[in-house]
Amino acid sequence: MKETFARIPAEKREKIIQACIDEFAEFGYEKSSTDRIIKKAGISKGGLYEYISTKKELFLYIVEYSYTQLYDYLRERIKAEGLALPSDILDRNRLVSRLAIIFYLAHPRFISLINKTYHMGNREMEEQIHSCFASQFLDIFGDVELSGLNYPKEKILDLLSWLLHRTRQEFLQELEQNPNVQEVHDNYLKNWDFYHSVLAEGIYKK
Repeated sequence: MKETFARIPAEKREKIIQACIDEFAEFGYEKSSTDRIIKKAGISKGGLYEYISTKKELFLYIVEYSYTQLYDYLRERIKAEGLALPSDILDRNRLVSRLAIIFYLAHPRFISLINKTYHMGNREMEEQIHSCFASQFLDIFGDVELSGLNYPKEKILDLLSWLLHRTRQEFLQELEQNPNVQEVHDNYLKNWDFYHSVLAEGIYKK
């Protein structure tokens, strides 16, 4: 984003950001329209391009903003509740999942937007988005205990990353179909309980 964007009044900047989140969350990158964004934000197209160089730059900025909002929330909740991050990777993910679902329910558009960044068909953009995600993800999961793992840490973290995408998809689908928010909350955590159990115990009977 151009420096001019940081200098505009906070209320106007937030209105533009929210218009972008709405647009990208619904349509993704390829099908999104800057015309719809400027209409919702109440600015001209010339005004928008005073702040951005390209739609791609705008999209990447909004994705980074969304990830930052999510992970800042997680860090703030962990600190506010006086929680210690468990050294075990699955215990840590249980804690993070319990906090994340609260954010998901409050900000489903963020999650819809994040999910639309998978399999975009643009390798360069996917790599930039993954780098943005990885920096936030590893800030919370990068120092987990390694001694008890049978597989390389990087592979386990990749698997957790994939499961994050999967559980977000399941969350969004249920949220559309189920008006009972508490059930959506509980089912999200039940899904993670299942995945944690499989990861911890494997798929074979002992």
